Amino acid sequence: MNEIIHLLNQYGYIVLFISLMLELIIIPVPNEALMSYVGVLCFNGKMNIYLSIVSAGLGGILGATISYWIGRKLGVPFFRKYGQYIHMGPEKMEKMSKWYEKYGKVLLVFSYFIPGVRHVASIISGVIKLPFRSFSIFSYIGVFLWVSAFISLGNVLGPKWDQYQGEIKKWLVMACIVIGFFAIIYFVIRANKDFIKESLLLLNEWAFKRFSSFLKIKFIILIIFILFVCFFTLMVGMIEDFISNEFGHFDIITKTIVFSLINGKWQWLMNNIDFLSSWAALGLITLVTIAVIFINKTNKWLELIFFVSTILGSSLFFIGIRWLFHYLLNKTSISPDFPDEQTMLVMSVYGFFLIMFIRHKRNYFLSVFVIVLFLLLILSYFISGIYLHHHKPSDLVAGYVFSSAWLTGMTFSMEMFRLLSLIKEEKALKKTD
Repeated sequence: MNEIIHLLNQYGYIVLFISLMLELIIIPVPNEALMSYVGVLCFNGKMNIYLSIVSAGLGGILGATISYWIGRKLGVPFFRKYGQYIHMGPEKMEKMSKWYEKYGKVLLVFSYFIPGVRHVASIISGVIKLPFRSFSIFSYIGVFLWVSAFISLGNVLGPKWDQYQGEIKKWLVMACIVIGFFAIIYFVIRANKDFIKESLLLLNEWAFKRFSSFLKIKFIILIIFILFVCFFTLMVGMIEDFISNEFGHFDIITKTIVFSLINGKWQWLMNNIDFLSSWAALGLITLVTIAVIFINKTNKWLELIFFVSTILGSSLFFIGIRWLFHYLLNKTSISPDFPDEQTMLVMSVYGFFLIMFIRHKRNYFLSVFVIVLFLLLILSYFISGIYLHHHKPSDLVAGYVFSSAWLTGMTFSMEMFRLLSLIKEEKALKKTD
């Protein structure tokens, strides 16, 4: 990088042009840092920002075009045989090809912002024989957006670029994640638009025009939706308090109360309660939940799919939230265990079991008893976590709240699918009559 900067200081636009061209012909060059440095030079008056953007853009366009024609001329057989030597093996090629066959034009615009993707985007376009006119329009727009963004950032921040580049990279990564998330939603909706349209029309008809139909399940859906909104709102509020580091007093007061009420006499009870969070206990509850689902035989595959999705999704949700906090917040004073992983898992497993038990049992008093027992369980586990493991109360509460938001959201989705299934079954019966 130092050698490139030295050459840039001497030859300016030519080095910028060549660097961008080489990177987009699968030659790794740290061009984000280079373009940002060019922006700093523009700020200091040593280079012209417009000429810099044009030089970088033309270099990138030339590199992308060469890569496109390399991919088009060599074709699939070459990259299947030799692609592994340039990090473009058969699996990566096949995966990228499938995406580009469906969404190539849209991906081309944003692919240059993603390291590792921009290096192969043009070649993939050539391999799958994307029309050159379409490739050039979307690819060239993407190149100029990419170079303009980084050179402009360097120019705006000037000498402060070194101070803020870490934070800027973080938020650029976050922006890519957000864009990717909404892109996935868009593609999913687009791929299933007929099913979604039909489902929405059916739900609208049975929810408003035929209000008296399926009243029980509609009431359940309404209650679950209200709970989801409450837990989600509480989760957002807890994140704000966590970022502001406002849990200190709550943790101190709660710990003081727990240790003043619980002494050595309660050790055996705390150990037994803590066992309920062990893998053995969670595995047993998982098996019992699956048994309840299959015994009742009502939408068993739907419930089983959502049960597995809830447990796996809870773990992924925890990993994503923890990574997000650690990536964005460089504070040593904040808790590294927010939210608590085991608490989230306990809430997801026992919570889904509770939902299945209530959903399939007709005994009102038994359901109330199980709900009270569940509330006592999570309260007892909260106390044991503080007493035995000295967890921060705020971490445990966050585990409950985050997991409850996820659990109620998944349950709401499951009940909507159940309602849709019932509506379609009734409609099919009417057609046969």
